[in-house]
Amino acid sequence: MPLEQVYYLSQSVASIAVVCSLVYLALQVRQAERSQRAMMQQGRADRTSQASLAIATPELAAVWNRGGEGDPTMTPDEVAQFLLMCRAAFLSGEDSFLQYKLGTLDSSAFESYSAGVRAYLSRPGFRAAWRLSAPQFGKAFRDFGDAQIAAIPVAPDVDVYAEWKKALLSEARKSGA
Repeated sequence: MPLEQVYYLSQSVASIAVVCSLVYLALQVRQAERSQRAMMQQGRADRTSQASLAIATPELAAVWNRGGEGDPTMTPDEVAQFLLMCRAAFLSGEDSFLQYKLGTLDSSAFESYSAGVRAYLSRPGFRAAWRLSAPQFGKAFRDFGDAQIAAIPVAPDVDVYAEWKKALLSEARKSGA
């Protein structure tokens, strides 16, 4: 084989190797992005789960429920507890909001987060907590929270326990129990 053909053959092989390397690199970048999104979602779920479990303690659950309802008989200490729990929730929410804006939280996770925001911010105590806490956040997140409040009416008082019992009875009827 003449030297010129060897040269062209080696250049062709080198070009194919570069293309293969670029394809491999693109696959690695794609996998790294998926892994990063999964870790962000796992961290978000873990953070929310841990906060929910902390609020589930008897004392804090009572404060959370009374605060969400806007119970005016709460003591100053209970209001402080409620506002701190809300601040933690708002900080977690701001993180989800910012991660979504950066593209590291996908739209379905953000829709789930937004649905939860609307549910909580439909209750008068959470709306009041947002009004007091909003100045502590960046403008974009404040605008998001304010828009959620503007878009949803204050929900009527709902007895969650009674609603749970109705749902339980409905499910029991479906199963024939």
